[in-house]
Amino acid sequence: MRISDATAVDVRGPISAQRLRLLSLLGSLSDAQWAAPTAAPSWAVKDIALHLLDVDLSWLARNRDHDQSGLVPMPSGHAEFVGELARRNQRWVDGARMLSPRLITDLLRWSGDQLDAYLGTLDLTDPSSVYWAGEAPLWFDLAREFTERWVHYRQIQDATRPTASGHPPDEYLPLVLRTFVWGFPHQYDEPAPDGTTIGLDIPGIGAWTLTRTGTGWSLDEGHAAAPAVTLRMSGEEAWRLLTGASYDTSHVHLSGDRVLAQPLLRIRGIIA
Repeated sequence: MRISDATAVDVRGPISAQRLRLLSLLGSLSDAQWAAPTAAPSWAVKDIALHLLDVDLSWLARNRDHDQSGLVPMPSGHAEFVGELARRNQRWVDGARMLSPRLITDLLRWSGDQLDAYLGTLDLTDPSSVYWAGEAPLWFDLAREFTERWVHYRQIQDATRPTASGHPPDEYLPLVLRTFVWGFPHQYDEPAPDGTTIGLDIPGIGAWTLTRTGTGWSLDEGHAAAPAVTLRMSGEEAWRLLTGASYDTSHVHLSGDRVLAQPLLRIRGIIA
């Protein structure tokens, strides 16, 4: 199954709701918490908030206003692109650090209102693409946008509310993981006989089957009948693994063919 064959998910409501959660969290932070280090390399809470402002403004500039001047040129290789994107993001953060927490929060509220208004005018079936998942309808591109905002929110939450990790799973975790899982058929490229299957199981979230075909690997919902490999992981560890964060290995279980199994741990739902 291709992404275009999957059931469309309208994430415009969740994007708005997630922003309200972010604004509420940011509004409750002390100066020390704004300066707290996060899991994002070299970024404090304030830096992540500035990056999220950049995400909103850049999306509006590119898509609503058709201004492509901020696009990162596509180099010949993956590593070059990742490096150039990181440098571009850092330039924004470095240049905007003089903004106060109050200004950042107010600007995020304004940019969010602008984004919501624009997203409401879009046809979710329009063609688009996602770097780590390939060609996709616009609804999936917006789902990816949601996951970026959610992951950065969790990084801020983990840095400022560490006890939250013991709370019940986040209500949006299933949406995030059902988006991330599409990175597997696009990125996983281990050779295997046609018909070989791999099981992906996230209890409480979903189960998927990767099947080797003549043109690559295909993803379908449901448990694999006789998989060569099974990857089973908790929802909390799944989002951390799929974003390159540290995770509890005791909640991530691989079984089956070792050659096919290990590359599964390198799949990412972000540009990394």
